Amino acid sequence: MKKSRLFAPFLMLLAGAVASITMFYFHYPAGQMLPRLLAVLLVFYIAGCFIQKKVLAFMNQIRENEEALEREAAAEREEVIEGEKQEVEERDEE
Repeated sequence: MKKSRLFAPFLMLLAGAVASITMFYFHYPAGQMLPRLLAVLLVFYIAGCFIQKKVLAFMNQIRENEEALEREAAAEREEVIEGEKQEVEERDEE
């Protein structure tokens, strides 16, 4: 769960690195490079936070569905065990 919290910062830093390398390659002056880099970092951090929330909600939904399936399977197993116990008791009575 802790690793999923690193998605937004990782996306922000990756986008910042790509933007920095691109602006350096095209010889942007520092006065233009820094505000644009700041804008790129902010936009991608916000986008990363949004994506992170959606992914975590999706993962929680999957986890809840798996737990519900496990509870249903456990209930079915208990019903089978009870049925088998009743059959054994009926045989013993005969």
